[in-house]
Amino acid sequence: MSDPALRRIRGFSRVMWTIGAAAIMVLAFFIVPRIMLEGDRIIVVGGGSGGGGVAGERVYPYLEDDPVALELVDGVVSGGRDGGWIPFEADAEPLMMRRPASHDDADHVGNDYINVFHTADAASLDADGDFPASLSALWDSDDVVYATPALTDGRLWFSAIDDDWEVLVEPVDATAVVDGAATGSDDALLSYRGDALSARFTHTGSGFLRVTVYSPEFEYRGTPTVNDVDDFTTRASWPVPGTVLFMIESSGGEWSVAVDE
Repeated sequence: MSDPALRRIRGFSRVMWTIGAAAIMVLAFFIVPRIMLEGDRIIVVGGGSGGGGVAGERVYPYLEDDPVALELVDGVVSGGRDGGWIPFEADAEPLMMRRPASHDDADHVGNDYINVFHTADAASLDADGDFPASLSALWDSDDVVYATPALTDGRLWFSAIDDDWEVLVEPVDATAVVDGAATGSDDALLSYRGDALSARFTHTGSGFLRVTVYSPEFEYRGTPTVNDVDDFTTRASWPVPGTVLFMIESSGGEWSVAVDE
């Protein structure tokens, strides 16, 4: 092939490469969601202009100078894009939270979950950028978040992206742990309240024992705290004293719980 023909091919290739690179940049600018941090208060997700869903703002109310005080009315907490908080006193009952079934039936996109946070001491949180404990997230009505009070008055915080949202709240029906000990062989939901920060779990016989511990400021990530089979003894701990839930799942054998009081 002659040199002029080679030069024409190389020139044509450079032009096409330049056009392709420019097209990719344009697509990335308009289509690929942009995630950026504005100051230390708002995380903006998306590059559209419609607000909500993929293109919208998630406000973390505990970083706001004047966060919205929400109300728990007839078992429902409702709010908007600014989120907010409700008081969670030391003598409160442990709570179970979920989204209403009507949310599942409505049109929504993937990041319209509600984050639930807990600060065990309402007076200790300042706007220095620290994130409190994330108890978990509510995506739809199948998700459940448990919250247990500390020995001090605290707050539950709700971070949302919807302009209008609701969370259903109800007390947890649990069996109290008396004198720091409990035994059984079936599934159970136990409740302990006190200064202890750990407990010993024992299982005898065949089968598995799973225990999920929910405590103040506990960050649940879907994994049982205790998960073993047949004969074993193990200890589990939690970060903040107060009311603690032990959710026990057993397939057989005998189990016992001894709180380290």
